[in-house]
Amino acid sequence: MSRSKKIQLLLLPFAGGSSASFHKLLPYISPQIEVAAVEYAGRGKRIGEPLIEDYDLFLEDSAKQINECIDDRQFAFLGYSLGAAIAYDLIANRYLKRQPIHAFMCARGSLKKTSKSQLFADLSGQEFLQKMEELGGMDERILNNKRFLDIYMRPVKADYRIWSQFTYCEKNLKLPCDITAVYCSKDSLSDGITEWESMTDGKVDYYEMGHNHFFINQHYEEIAHIINEHLKIYM
Repeated sequence: MSRSKKIQLLLLPFAGGSSASFHKLLPYISPQIEVAAVEYAGRGKRIGEPLIEDYDLFLEDSAKQINECIDDRQFAFLGYSLGAAIAYDLIANRYLKRQPIHAFMCARGSLKKTSKSQLFADLSGQEFLQKMEELGGMDERILNNKRFLDIYMRPVKADYRIWSQFTYCEKNLKLPCDITAVYCSKDSLSDGITEWESMTDGKVDYYEMGHNHFFINQHYEEIAHIINEHLKIYM
């Protein structure tokens, strides 16, 4: 298949994440799918830039990257946790020059209700760290290195401030595409997962996996298979 016929897949990371957060997933994605990750300011390839802590600016920055990336090919989204909320807002409020053919919404349940996790940004350093440990995304090597831990947690805390500013606007804005919702039943951030059905004009498929919020770290092959199977119908 020529490059011009490949489907683009845009990845939006979780809070504190970067393009590198998907490195385990990429080798298993079909060669007919061209993958690009949104890089939030202040990490990864944009490490020299200040972190963005205003929601509207964060959304505009993400839209700018995506609009520069997409061309005349079909494209899909994969948003993980915070990335799923950002993907919804970008699509529903038409920040993008074109609309996607599919959206994979991972580790994010209801956007219609205020989530307890939106209050995490107000917690003290130790309390916030405890919440992150409970979600299952903290490496012991990071926890045992105070200096590196402080550096690691800065973008995480900044992104939770972004998440605290998210509000669902009751305009009945629905996505124009099918959704695949991937979640963990033990993850509180996936509560209300079936509400995606009321947020799209398409259909919703559900896949349950893993033992915590960061199931992508163990089930990347399975997630890649789901992506490949759902997008092959467009190839």
